[in-house]
Amino acid sequence: MKVLIGNPVFRRPVGDDLERYMLGSGMRFPWSLLKHKDERPRYAMFPFFLSYTAALLEQDGVDVRVVDAVPLNLTEAEFASRVAESDPDVLMLEPNSAVIDDVLALVSLLCRDRELQVVLTGTHASAFAEGLLTDNPDVDFVVVGEYERAVQELVRALREGRPADAIPGVGYRNAAGRVVKNGRTTPIEALDELPPPARHLFPAYFDPDMSLYFDGFCQKQPAFHMHTSRGCPFRCNFCGWVQVLYDSGPQRFFSPQRVVDEMEMLVKDWGAQEIYFDDDNFSSRPNHVAALCDELVRRGRPVAWSAMADAMGLSDKLLDKMAAAGCIGIKFGIDSADTRVLSETNKPLRLERLESIVTRARQLGIKTHATVVFGLSGETRETMNKTFDYSCRIDIDSIQFSIATPIPGTTLYRDLEREGRLTACSWDEFDGANTSVIRYDDFPRSYIEDFQATAHSRWLRAKLRSPRWALRQLRFLAQLTRNQGPAGLRKRLGRGVSLARGDAVSFTGDQPVRSLRR
Repeated sequence: MKVLIGNPVFRRPVGDDLERYMLGSGMRFPWSLLKHKDERPRYAMFPFFLSYTAALLEQDGVDVRVVDAVPLNLTEAEFASRVAESDPDVLMLEPNSAVIDDVLALVSLLCRDRELQVVLTGTHASAFAEGLLTDNPDVDFVVVGEYERAVQELVRALREGRPADAIPGVGYRNAAGRVVKNGRTTPIEALDELPPPARHLFPAYFDPDMSLYFDGFCQKQPAFHMHTSRGCPFRCNFCGWVQVLYDSGPQRFFSPQRVVDEMEMLVKDWGAQEIYFDDDNFSSRPNHVAALCDELVRRGRPVAWSAMADAMGLSDKLLDKMAAAGCIGIKFGIDSADTRVLSETNKPLRLERLESIVTRARQLGIKTHATVVFGLSGETRETMNKTFDYSCRIDIDSIQFSIATPIPGTTLYRDLEREGRLTACSWDEFDGANTSVIRYDDFPRSYIEDFQATAHSRWLRAKLRSPRWALRQLRFLAQLTRNQGPAGLRKRLGRGVSLARGDAVSFTGDQPVRSLRR
């Protein structure tokens, strides 16, 4: 049996040779970015669930191919051509909400000329499994929840000619054409039982170049993504993977030995210079982080690393331990600097703790990055400006601003739907970076869209007024040049100059607009 694991990419032309590039699989939140049509994206996240699924299928002797169109910048036509070339029996996709309509249209096109079993997975599929099967005859199976083991069992059943009725989490149509849902998948409790991700298959069978997965936060190249855990003990109302894929279950962990084994393998076999731990919450259990650091020190700190952490679980003592074990970068989720908004989103962040952690990280030479979301529960003009002003005051090195996007299946989505405050006319508006889909009492949709469109430029210009911050960035640029060469420096400087001038591009509707010079 031949299985193709795919991640098509979809584009929204916006004029001036620019396009809105819709990132798909592997993203916790729907996300898009603007780029020139002929450019590869400046950001591409490694799709972990797809890669673990591929590894499990390979264990079973399945002929697996992968086409991840995002880092390769393939067109829809090129993706379809690769599907035809591969001639798979099964096509597995993980579409997010922003691209679900595009994926369904592509699936219908692909199924016109070939017999193909189509399997949909991920958060959107989990939230709307019954509707997807009812309304789309070309979709054969939908998996609800964490899906790697379920897809493995489904492919086994298809290969052996068995029905899927005994596989938890798999939805399908029975012989009478009635949609059947087998509840949710069974969570993978012992993560160490998973094989390492099948990186040798990515991003595509015709171009296995892992260096195409790129996160500009990483300071060294090549950098590789890893997980040390799944889940988070906190219950932020907007978090898709925790609520929709993991069903708000307990956080699970890879053992420190397994994590460091994989790190050493990436150094030995792939020449890794940095590892980025893209956990849902790397630092939620300090004892786990401490044990991992001890194992890294015991093995001689095989490689530098960075992590998606949270201030709630960090302390000066733990940061010291992380730095000693090779940590060079930390991302934090601020989300909002207003205590009422934080309370309404159910995020237990204390800003004074965050400030202390950022100060200690700076003293240790650890690069810091914050993520901010405009438009969360309870947001007003006042709270949005308060959060922006706070992000300018706190001494972080870089930042990401996004627009609150309610993921189907989350508490946020259900609350907004019940209150009649969802304004989207189509799923492609759920892009996370450009379009607001929520009706607010305090401001129109255009206000938050314009606010986000100009935020990065305004933030950078504010930070450049700090000599200490500017000097620290020069040191980071020097390190980047040593590790990534002149090309890496040119790329980073070019984006920085564009942002500082106010030339970062966003758009509202179909018309591009330049960031306002404020």
